[in-house]
Amino acid sequence: MAVTGKKIGRLDIRLVRGDSQRVGVRWRQRNVRTGQVGEVDVSQGWTARLLLQSPDGQETWLSLPCGVMTLDGLVACDIPAAAFTPAVWSLRHTGRWKIVASHSAHQQTLAWGYWTLSS
Repeated sequence: MAVTGKKIGRLDIRLVRGDSQRVGVRWRQRNVRTGQVGEVDVSQGWTARLLLQSPDGQETWLSLPCGVMTLDGLVACDIPAAAFTPAVWSLRHTGRWKIVASHSAHQQTLAWGYWTLSS
């Protein structure tokens, strides 16, 4: 059975200290045999997390569960307004982010990019 992959495009985001924010993605897949593109049902058995990482990606500074998982492929994660209030965040201004979905032993990066934190 052939397995094909597609490069996931990068999306950079700006986060604002003191604001609640939502980061999300709609997961779509192409059927290799028919060429049709359709959404992936993530409403049953899937979990997803938003990871905010250091600029080199070696450390995970914040990991939040994604509360929105729909049958039409929408995965959204809410960042609470208080997420960046601890003092350590005054030293953290940029880094990498990604949304990772898991089902059983399967793990998939759905979206990624770089983030900037501003006041």
